[in-house]
Amino acid sequence: MTDLTWTHEDSPTWDADKQRVIGSAPEGALDLSYADGDALPGDWWSACTSDGAVVGYGWLDATWGGDAEILLAVDAASQQQGVGSFVIDRLEHEAASRGLNYVYNTVRVSHPGRDDLHDWLAVRGYRGSTGGQGDTTLRKRVGSDDQRSPVRGDGSPAEPAPSRAYDPASAGDRAPGHEESGGYVDVDDHRY
Repeated sequence: MTDLTWTHEDSPTWDADKQRVIGSAPEGALDLSYADGDALPGDWWSACTSDGAVVGYGWLDATWGGDAEILLAVDAASQQQGVGSFVIDRLEHEAASRGLNYVYNTVRVSHPGRDDLHDWLAVRGYRGSTGGQGDTTLRKRVGSDDQRSPVRGDGSPAEPAPSRAYDPASAGDRAPGHEESGGYVDVDDHRY
């Protein structure tokens, strides 16, 4: 699918489009129980066609330590057309523009397409545990020295969102990773 736009929702609420798109996910894929008009946590974006039809959603919620949980949903009628790739790429760009280190997605054990979704994320650079009886969390490093620029819905550069990344100027005598500093310790760089 070409010519998609990416639109941030300033005050996201549960609505008919979210119900239609997210509700088209297979039983057990997601656990969202909102009523029409409920305020939603985190940041939400919609992926729309050139005629304004919503075909996908992306959600990002920055967590402690410089990571962000992400969720994406594609209308069942628009799957296998590149919408999911569009959404996940935009979420990764947004996280990187905020100075976040990793994004992660949890594949529920109850998801009927769990193995396919795991493989889809793995091909895109997500890593994590495989197999097992519980939910699987996969993550991908998006922060680096060459931070990506945020992208507007029309593909042009956007102003970066406020960062929650470690700021040495405001940390005082606390080092990165100290609980109260909000800094991030990259566990991959540490050997025990």
